Amino acid sequence: MSSSPTTSSAGMFRMSVSIQPLDTPDIPACARLSAAAFTSDPHTIVKQLGRQPYDMFTIARSDLEENHKRQNFVCVKGVDDQGGIVGHASWVFSGGGQRRAPSRGTDTGSGNGEPPAVAAAEEADPIERLHALEEADTQYWLQNLVPLDTPCMFVVGLAVSPSHEGKGIGTALLRHGNAIADAHRLSIWAHSSHQAYAAYSKAGFETRRELRIDLDNYAPRPPHDGEATMTGSSQDDAGRWGQYVIRYMERMPGGK
Repeated sequence: MSSSPTTSSAGMFRMSVSIQPLDTPDIPACARLSAAAFTSDPHTIVKQLGRQPYDMFTIARSDLEENHKRQNFVCVKGVDDQGGIVGHASWVFSGGGQRRAPSRGTDTGSGNGEPPAVAAAEEADPIERLHALEEADTQYWLQNLVPLDTPCMFVVGLAVSPSHEGKGIGTALLRHGNAIADAHRLSIWAHSSHQAYAAYSKAGFETRRELRIDLDNYAPRPPHDGEATMTGSSQDDAGRWGQYVIRYMERMPGGK
């Protein structure tokens, strides 16, 4: 499913961005954009310290290639006035089928209490424990918060070029998906990184669950000078990666 190009003004600079279908030749450029967008993300930096490769370009390219082949995915790109790709986003339509959640209320998890799946992960590599923690929490979200047999959409990819951050590109992309969801009266669910939280909030998403991860419990070394952390410039937290928050968010049909 694809959409016709639309143009919107976004952000305080009122940058014009055209939302267009993402085509196969666009995939390498979009994968490079994703890799660049996560270069300064502490969570990604820590994951790249594991023994197993964690290359964002390879991951993003593989995901886009697979998603682009499927009929129930929508993949779009944001294009500026010069024809350059400044962002991209993808959604998948789901017919439901997960075990029904007991409640839609906000739920808060903690990265300090690890489920059994994490304890079974390879102890020699703390990054494997981090992967296992996140996989277990994602499965909890899907099995306990997403309602049974209720069609919905999921955001499965969102990235904005670092040179265009803060100009409303992410919000414009999300609102494109919102319009599709509203036309079908569907909720949209998202697994939000820390840096994408503001864009999701502006697009009408609300937090249903949080996973708070103390990155220092998993990082095999402290941050080097110049590496991005969650602690900012606080001298009290010097030498620490800090706490990272992953949010599971939902936008109801007809939301802002």
